[in-house]
Order: sequence, then structure tokens, then C-alpha cells
Amino acid sequence: MHFGFSAGLAKAGAIPVVPIYSSFYQRGFDQVIHDIALQNLSVVMCVDRAGIVGNDGETHQGIFDLSFFSIIPNLTIMAPKDFKELEDMLEYGINLKKPVVIRYPRGGEGKIKFDIHNSLEGNNAEIIKEGQDLSIIAIGKMVERAVEVSGILEKQGISVEVINTRFLKPLDQETLLKSMNKTKKIITIEDNIIKGGLGSSIEELLVENNIKDTIFIKYGYPDEFIKHGTVAEIEEKYGLDSESIAKEIIGKLF
Repeated sequence: MHFGFSAGLAKAGAIPVVPIYSSFYQRGFDQVIHDIALQNLSVVMCVDRAGIVGNDGETHQGIFDLSFFSIIPNLTIMAPKDFKELEDMLEYGINLKKPVVIRYPRGGEGKIKFDIHNSLEGNNAEIIKEGQDLSIIAIGKMVERAVEVSGILEKQGISVEVINTRFLKPLDQETLLKSMNKTKKIITIEDNIIKGGLGSSIEELLVENNIKDTIFIKYGYPDEFIKHGTVAEIEEKYGLDSESIAKEIIGKLF
């Protein structure tokens, strides 16, 4: 209902902003395709409760949206690292006048305060930190996790480049390829299932550009339904906390 209504508003000249839980977008998948994307309508789809949702329970885990949205033509898909970037993405999405997806997690901002907020024009990724030994590519709330991991690794003398992709679709291929060709060691971190999400998109980028002699590790959720639990409990269980990621990177790559 919401998707058909928003499509009608867009056809009438409005630019509707539609905030719905990630798990509820699953139920409207067909309508997103046929009522919005197929007609290339100016609808901004805000995906709330993306990632692990804690007390909302197993049925509400928002870990599939990056994957199922990524296969739909005409969509621009974004995820902000903080509130300021969310504001920027809302403004950008409204002005784009095309179907837009903006996904964000339950809860507030993290502990890290980002000074960098580059323009979104040109669908550009954002280099948070430059480095030589390892590229950590992240999206949304996991950009903060990438920065935390880089801090742990740098104490071990590892120079880490941290990239906030900001866009899952379209990817800023130029920025990503430049970093990956430089370091040859690549990590992706996302709060989505690994299949079909950011990691899969980066893997496709490596193959399509015939980039060889690289080491690549994807961090995200496995191909299973995630049980109820707090965000911290679930991230630790699946090795997505900062200490677990850093420990595995050191063990496997350095």
C-alpha cells in the first residue's frame, strides 16, 4: 500500500520520502520494482532498522536489504556513516529526482565524531584515512567499525586506508580500484548478509577489472537467519566486533 501510494504521489509531481523498517521492505519488494523502479519515479525510500535490531527480534533483523535492493535497476543505494551524512543524503536524494534508497540502523550515532563530510555529487566514495598496507572498505554504521579496526592495526605498525563507500549503487569504481591496486589487501565490512551486499559488489569489481594477486576478506552476516540478541552480542558472536576483526586480519594477512 505504502509503495503504490508513494508512486502515485510521485506521478502527481511530489517527491515522497517513505521511512519503513528494512524487514517490511521485504514484503513490498514486488511493489518497489513495479510501482517505483520500473517507472523510474522520484521516491526516496528510507530503510529504517537496517542491520541488527536488538530487542525488535529475529523477524525484524534488517540484514537483507542491501542484497535485494542491489539487483533492482534504476535504484541509487546509499548508507550514511553518521547523522550529518544522513541529512546530506536526504537532501541529495530529493534533488536527484530518481528512485533512491537510504538505509540506516536503529539507534543513535556511535562514539567517533567524523570531521569529513564530502559532497555526494558524482556518487563519490570518501577516503577517511589514507594508508599503504591494507584497504578497509565499509558502508553505513560499519565505517566507524572500520576506523576502530584501523586504530588497532596501526598500533601493530600496519598502515590502513579506510574508505566510506557511501554508495552501494553506483559504486565509485575509480576510488576503490585505486586503493585496491595500491594495497593488494582488501577488507569489506557491512551489517548485511555477505551474499549480494557490499562484499559481493567489491568482489565483482575485482573480477571484472582482472585485478589479481590480491587478498580479499568479506565481513558480514552468514547465509542464515540471525537469532534474537543485543547488537553487541550478535556482532561478537559473528566476529564483527572490532577486536575480532583486527585479530583475524593480523592472523591471516600479516
